[in-house]
Order: sequence, then C-alpha cells, then structure tokens
Amino acid sequence: MKRIRLALLGALLITINVTADELTFLTHNLEGQVYTDQNGELRGIKHSGKRAFNIEVVRELMLIMKHPTEFLEVPFARGMQMVTNNNDLAMFNVSRTPDRENIVKWVGPIQKEEDYFYEMKSAPTGISKLEDARKVSSICVLNGAIHHKILSSYNFNNIHTNVSYVGCFGMLKKGRVDLTVSASSTVLSKLKEAEISPDQIQQTPVVLLVSEGYIAFSNNIPDETVAKWQEALDRLKDSGEYEKLYQLYFLPDD
Repeated sequence: MKRIRLALLGALLITINVTADELTFLTHNLEGQVYTDQNGELRGIKHSGKRAFNIEVVRELMLIMKHPTEFLEVPFARGMQMVTNNNDLAMFNVSRTPDRENIVKWVGPIQKEEDYFYEMKSAPTGISKLEDARKVSSICVLNGAIHHKILSSYNFNNIHTNVSYVGCFGMLKKGRVDLTVSASSTVLSKLKEAEISPDQIQQTPVVLLVSEGYIAFSNNIPDETVAKWQEALDRLKDSGEYEKLYQLYFLPDD
C-alpha cells in the first residue's frame, strides 16, 4: 500500500490508494498554524488557533483508532469535491450545512466559533447588520467554503473569492475589497501570516455565522466505522484531554 504523506497546497491532482480499513484524511488552510516535527509528522503550533487545534484533535483520534497520523492538505473546494466523489476519504474542518447533510457522513463537532466581518480601520464601512454588507463594493471569502455559500444564498452580488483567508486579508490591506470574514479565534494568526498588524484591522459588530466544525467522511464508509470515530471523539471530550488541547492550541497565549 502506498501511504500518502503531507502534500503542499499546490498539489491539486493526486492518486489515492488505501486499504479497506484505512482512510486518507484531508484538511485545508493551515497557514501559519502547523509545522512538521522531527518524525516528519504534521503538528499544530501551540496557541495559534483553530487549525492547529483541529490537527491535534484529529491526530489524537487517529492514535485512539490506531490509524496512521498522516494528512493531505488541499484547497477547501477541491477537498469537498474529493470527499463527496471518492471513497475512503475524511475531510476536516467542515461546516455541517443542510445542503451537505446527506452527501457525506459526519463526526463531531470538533469545535464551535463565531465568524465576523472584518475591515480596515482606515476604511471603515460602518456596517451594523448583515444587510449593510450588501452595499459595500466587495467582500472576500474562501472559495466554496461556508461563508461563500451563505452570502451566495442571500444573493449577494459583491462576493470576491480567494483560495485562502490570508489572501483575503492581503486584498483588504491593499484596498481591493472592503470586508472579509474570519472566526474571531483565528484572525490574529491570519493577520500574522499576511504580515498585517492587528492595529490596522477592526472587527465589525456583524456576525455572519455561528459555526460548528466536523469531520466529513465519504459515504462509502460503513456507519459502524463512522460511529467508532464518533465514540473516540466523545471519549476524548469526556476524559478532559479535549479541553487540554483546546487550552494549549486553540486559545492564544496569555
């Protein structure tokens, strides 16, 4: 069997070979929150936010399930296409929305957060409710992700897509868009990666989404296998280890 190790973001076309009892885990948008350790394994950077926390949670689940601790990083839209159209894949972090409910199988939630609109302090939009965001020239969102789908469903015609939210914040800084969206817990790490001072950005009062993140499994995975991964997550939470990981990886350092 050929095991797939971490691929860089640009690796879009891949061939996946797995045994019947082994899954390939896909993830996305890891900018500035992970590193490769001395064993060649992908690990979260402490106190760097959601992506680091997700990697460490799923890694702990893999250890419980005696699964290889290997991940493949792909763009979000490509990953969703892969997990819904191919067998033996698992994709995280994915929002569980009605249009996705039956196209994959779910384990989670692995985390919960609030996502706000952000703007440049030097170019405030003055928005105070969601409808106000319809009037700005352009809003940058991650292509194919939940924010893109929400604004599209509300018939916003001022959406600009990017392959990463680091790219969106870069566009915001350059004045090419008026707003972007981010979970409040991860905005600092995105700004750091985009080389933008937090003093230049401000959070608007408008919440676009209160979300929960899940692991999405290909529909060919047996229900009993999915149930075992859910049980592993439940045990991780009940044991107190989940909270320790949250404190160590999700929350900023004091």
